[in-house]
Amino acid sequence: MGLSELREKIDSLDIELQRLFEERMAICDEVAREKKRTNAPVLQGNREQQIIDAVRGRSSEGFEQSSVDFINSIMAISRGRQKKLLSNSVTIPSGNKVNAVIACGGSSSRMGFNKLLHEIDGRAVILRTIDAFDKLEEIEKIVLTASADIKTELERLISNEGYSTPVDIVEGGSTRQQSVANGVSATDEDCDYVCIHDGARPFITADIIRSCISDAKQTGCAVVCVPVKDTIKQAEDMVVTDTPARETLFAAQTPQIIAKEIYLLSLESAKASNKEYTDDVSLCEAIGIMPRITNGSYDNIKLTTPEDIALAESIAKGR
Repeated sequence: MGLSELREKIDSLDIELQRLFEERMAICDEVAREKKRTNAPVLQGNREQQIIDAVRGRSSEGFEQSSVDFINSIMAISRGRQKKLLSNSVTIPSGNKVNAVIACGGSSSRMGFNKLLHEIDGRAVILRTIDAFDKLEEIEKIVLTASADIKTELERLISNEGYSTPVDIVEGGSTRQQSVANGVSATDEDCDYVCIHDGARPFITADIIRSCISDAKQTGCAVVCVPVKDTIKQAEDMVVTDTPARETLFAAQTPQIIAKEIYLLSLESAKASNKEYTDDVSLCEAIGIMPRITNGSYDNIKLTTPEDIALAESIAKGR
């Protein structure tokens, strides 16, 4: 058999593999629906990992060297089917109602003091952050998620401001994901998009927020990012294993804007698989919905260490 014939055979096998896998996924979906209908326990978990484990278990049959490519192909098909299923069941909202959820958690342990209450050029960090959203007519409600130890102080600060946008404060959770989920649950029932932002990023601009809202309306979710400036090394045990192309790498910031229906679906999936994400749009990525990148600003820093305070003062005075 010649080379062209072999390639044609590989192509036909690939097509058959995808057909069989699609059929298998459809049966799995039917099993899940039947278990749900009959109230039988449904085993949750990472379906891709289950497939990988099954393939590896059979790799002793003689395709150890080629199994990596095979597994990658299976995973690609799985992600493709997830995306297809979601695109059929979830629509990107056409509405324009946006609520902001500002995460005010974190222990500020590396800072040594509560960074949200610290004043930058005479104004508390959290107030600077709220200012950016209060100025936007697109934002109809602001929800802060805060721990009990600063909730009272936040209420006092906000009560003196007279913001035109309603501002609610709800209790945060023990993790970022749980805190944001609490905030989303307090948004307006009919809001179309949730705009999730770090309370410790006081220099976000109205233009970037608007651009991120526009991008989220195209794909269902969007994340503000900046290109990384440094060359990045991947390593294991302090030995470099890879150097990714810098032009493909972006540093994620906030806001991260997600259609509320998609967020709730993603959160349900994360809870079912017992996963916790510190990056909000990662929930969407986990179920096959890829966020669009919105160009951010290097001034949109997150205050984390004392060194950031001096930089923040410089940015504030520059504005």
